[in-house]
Amino acid sequence: MKKKRGKREQASFLFDPDAGKAPEIDLFGDDEPALEPEPESDAGEPDALEAIDAPEADEPSADAEPQQTKTESAFRFDRYGRRIGKKNARYGKRKNAPKATTTVVEHDTEAKREYDEARKRAEIRAKKRAKEEAMQAAIKKAERKKKRRRSASTFLLGGLALAGLLALTWFITRVSKVEVTYVPDGYTEERIVELSGLESKIGKRSALLMNMSDIEKRIRENDPYLDATVRYSFPSTIKITVSKRAEAACVRWGPEKENLAIIDENGTVLNAEAENVNGLLIADGMSISSAVNGARLGDSSDIQVAALIRLLQKLKELDLLDRTPRISRIDMTELMQIRMYLEGMPYTIEIGDTANLETWLTRLQKHWKTIMDDAASYIRSGYSTVTIYLYSKGGITVSPYEPGYVVPTQAPATPRPSDPDATPDGTDDEPDETPSDEPSDQPPAVTPMPHQNDPFTG
Repeated sequence: MKKKRGKREQASFLFDPDAGKAPEIDLFGDDEPALEPEPESDAGEPDALEAIDAPEADEPSADAEPQQTKTESAFRFDRYGRRIGKKNARYGKRKNAPKATTTVVEHDTEAKREYDEARKRAEIRAKKRAKEEAMQAAIKKAERKKKRRRSASTFLLGGLALAGLLALTWFITRVSKVEVTYVPDGYTEERIVELSGLESKIGKRSALLMNMSDIEKRIRENDPYLDATVRYSFPSTIKITVSKRAEAACVRWGPEKENLAIIDENGTVLNAEAENVNGLLIADGMSISSAVNGARLGDSSDIQVAALIRLLQKLKELDLLDRTPRISRIDMTELMQIRMYLEGMPYTIEIGDTANLETWLTRLQKHWKTIMDDAASYIRSGYSTVTIYLYSKGGITVSPYEPGYVVPTQAPATPRPSDPDATPDGTDDEPDETPSDEPSDQPPAVTPMPHQNDPFTG
């Protein structure tokens, strides 16, 4: 090639197919030293690099084939395209020389042909794999689409089947009959059905969609004296079992205890605005501010109401409400000192607290006649009141005194040493008409102690 100043030099590199067979090849030989960069010219212009493939010669013609000659300074490559040569060889490029453009001439060798064939095979495999992946993706997409269609059809058929089943169930289970198994006195079957609210739903509503507890609650709210149990009988029958609540007591309530409320033994309010007692047991001393028909008296956490309900239930269980004389009033002011009063008799029955309520009332039920006879004997003896203590240590005590009475004790009568007018027997010669605070020698009538010979053992 020909040198040209001011332009970049193109260098040609030869590819040696046999270069890879030797472990190491010396490019320059043993005796020839490495090329050194040429010094700069005096004019200061950098000279172009000399051609490394051939010495300077005349420019060949256009028809002549280019010849490549192997020189000592040419680079060589092995069969894998790696450059070989000395490890630290310098190839004659000056420090400030312009960067040269390198043209690599590739020769059609067996290695290149093998590489091209391998690349073509790789491309074919890649195209085939891409085509297979595209086919697999298309197949999966079609399967997903088919699955969605199948799911949609299944859902539609399931919905239609469910709708048909619901329609059939409604047709079969719609209310066609209401049975009342027990009709209390003063009521009719039609009246109970009307109170339940089922009269307008016969043939129009499914029994499966009804809440039986709501029907029971509706009956209690419309008539607090009725207690109902509602059950569903397949396919279209509703059975109502009715029971009438019994009046157990009358409770005074309100800010000034001016109102009367009739309750049953469970504390359910039957009539919150009763006008008279109607011969019922009266419960006094209750701290109740409101009463609602059909609801429980007071609050669920009210211990006073809970004690009253427990007492009423136990009196009814032991059949003590129908005894003669009848228990007419209960004082619930103090829960630790509950008292009962008998109708027409000055008798007071002390219950105390409700810790051992069953024990105390069982004693009263067991020895009722003997206790009443003993109390009547005190009234015949001239006493005005009789108190019956159910919680005595040895059993039941019948006392002719009011509750809380304390028997007084008498001090001995002795003369006062400082009184000169006192006689040996402890009396003055001239009695003073004015009453004196000193104890008298005349002993008062001994007040008998409470009933000592208790015949009851509990």
